[in-house]
Amino acid sequence: MKNRGQYRIPSEGALIAFESAARHENFSRAASELGTSRTVISRHISSLETQLSVRLFERSRSGVSLTDAGHHFRDAVVTGLRVIHSSAAEIASLSDDTQRDSG
Repeated sequence: MKNRGQYRIPSEGALIAFESAARHENFSRAASELGTSRTVISRHISSLETQLSVRLFERSRSGVSLTDAGHHFRDAVVTGLRVIHSSAAEIASLSDDTQRDSG
């Protein structure tokens, strides 16, 4: 986990990989959605689990499923990404309005 100012947070790539893998409960589908390999998704998840000192997924021959900690972290990540997305869209809209007003 990198120290980004006052916040110690996982990388953006790891959070997005986790969110996709959690939503699909499948590393291969997450990889396909994100245009990467299953190995990259697996490395992101392993890195997160190491950084957080907790297993986020149960792995079996039939696939993966979220642990209780994984469900909790998924909810937090989804909320955070939604807030960031919403704020970015709002700021972009304000920027568009400013450009129209000055043009």
